[in-house]
Amino acid sequence: MLGSGILNVAIGLAFIFGVTAALSSVFTELIARFLGLRAAYLLRGLRELLDSGEMTVELTKAEGDYNAWQKIMTGTPPAGPEAEPGKPQPAEAAAGDGLTAEALAKIPSATGALLGSPILRSQGMTGSITSRALTLPAAEPGRPAALVKGPLKFRRSLPAYIPATSFADALIDLLVPNAGGQTTLDAIDRSLASLKQELPVGSPLVASLQALSANANGSIARFRLSVGNWYDGHMDRVSGWYKRRTATITLIVGGILVLLLNINALTIGRTLYSSSVIGNAVGTVAARTTSCQGQNQQQCLAGLQSQLSAAAQAGLPIGWAAVSDCAAASVHCNWLDRRGIFSRHGGSPWQVVLVLIGFLVTIIALTPGARFWFDLLGKLGSLRSTGPKPAS
Repeated sequence: MLGSGILNVAIGLAFIFGVTAALSSVFTELIARFLGLRAAYLLRGLRELLDSGEMTVELTKAEGDYNAWQKIMTGTPPAGPEAEPGKPQPAEAAAGDGLTAEALAKIPSATGALLGSPILRSQGMTGSITSRALTLPAAEPGRPAALVKGPLKFRRSLPAYIPATSFADALIDLLVPNAGGQTTLDAIDRSLASLKQELPVGSPLVASLQALSANANGSIARFRLSVGNWYDGHMDRVSGWYKRRTATITLIVGGILVLLLNINALTIGRTLYSSSVIGNAVGTVAARTTSCQGQNQQQCLAGLQSQLSAAAQAGLPIGWAAVSDCAAASVHCNWLDRRGIFSRHGGSPWQVVLVLIGFLVTIIALTPGARFWFDLLGKLGSLRSTGPKPAS
């Protein structure tokens, strides 16, 4: 059985790490909403899936891209100077010049056409997506494509999620624009053949859809399901991109919180181990803690703030108030001792190194996330409540 001092240290540190990680996650979510990161990564994922990041997509031209795709599907010749005899069409220019910028500019974007379709044009937002003056820039050679460029107010108003069923319906609507007839896999195959002639050779959209069509065995229902699974699989990758980006933000936010609130793992552990009274009091506070599940940001922030305040009142050296070890009038403590950064019983210059290590340990401990620490806290609380083994 673990000693009560070690168990108090484990419970107290798990409690502090969990609450700090939850605070960092709440602030990270607020920052992500302010920057419109979910919507930006959704658009980046769509462009990587449909255009392979090689084309610039302007949302204001999404409806025009959709109409251009409709003309390709119906076999309507393009209007304007592109239709002049002897002038190379987009596919010819792209094949001859190796996808030059001029050739790419003439090709309708698959991402823009999909977002400009009647199914997705107003999904998850107020108004039409064409009212958002945003651009998805093309990726430079050897570098990943940048996120959406444009005013933040437009990024925040974009949808952060598109269901797989809506994506599949919008994509089939692009391929088979005949609303009066029944959509069949033969019609989709004919549309893919037309796209292969008009779009650049090796287009990721055409190649992927041809593979999905070949595996559908003539069933449009199976093709629709395959398109949805293809989309979901790619969105799982996009979720990974988003989580890696927010993990970096969480570490930065957590580091700022650790320094502002003076949350030092070594100082807290030393206090919990040396004082059983403080350890028991913190254990009581930790038993009442919550992980903010089912709460909004304001309720969660208020709850986490009260939990940290209760831990500080129990005697933990959190914040910049005087610690209990320096509370007596006869005890001499300098400013760093009173704030719990140094110990009045020490005097070694290594204390500075230990302080830095303590802050670093706290920041690294935020990496697993609040759920990990709250789950561990529940297991430690169960271990503590069992008590010692009864005598035979």
